[in-house]
Amino acid sequence: MLAISELFLSSPDLVLAPTIDENPDASVRIESQPAMDPDQQRLFVHVESTDFEAFDAALETDPTVEEPLTLSEGEEFRIYRLTLTDKVTIVSPRVAELGGMVLEMRSRNRGWQVKLQVPDRETLAAFRDFCVTHDIEYTLERLYQTEPNRETDVYLRESQRETLLTAFEAGYFKVPRAVSQADLAAELGISDSAVSQRVRRAVDTLIANTIAKDSALRDDL
Repeated sequence: MLAISELFLSSPDLVLAPTIDENPDASVRIESQPAMDPDQQRLFVHVESTDFEAFDAALETDPTVEEPLTLSEGEEFRIYRLTLTDKVTIVSPRVAELGGMVLEMRSRNRGWQVKLQVPDRETLAAFRDFCVTHDIEYTLERLYQTEPNRETDVYLRESQRETLLTAFEAGYFKVPRAVSQADLAAELGISDSAVSQRVRRAVDTLIANTIAKDSALRDDL
């Protein structure tokens, strides 16, 4: 049965670690990151801060990233596109290789709060070994199995689930729509394109794990 693990990871070699260390009051959330392909160098992050001058200054000297580009911004948030350097340790490709998925990654206490979906405890143990090998401080804070009747929920990233629920409650899926994509973007503090991508990927995931899965089961009968 699938399991969810909540971890705390800390290392100066993890992405944005120096920037997070210098800006402990900023809230950083990874929007998208390399999965199976460690050579994919682009990273998108959502940042909430009251001092972006200090945050941007830290970005410029952070050895784990380069070429920071602000894609969208509000009074207290920004969305950045970053390029990873060869000095960074990326955890998501290893998680994917082991058959797991990074569901969420947020800054906390000068490190990263990470939520993983893993197929079993052996996978989690293998990831822990990876962390030890790469001198990453690893703390398992919570581990629990998913409920069978909520299997579809676990396949969604937290950001995707939040976007779908906000869209549903605001009437985005009604005919005619009660709110626009731009309205949702403003509500969530993200760009229009990020809303579109989250909705499409979330719907694709839900269909793949509900309707499509049921159809495949019927075909096997």
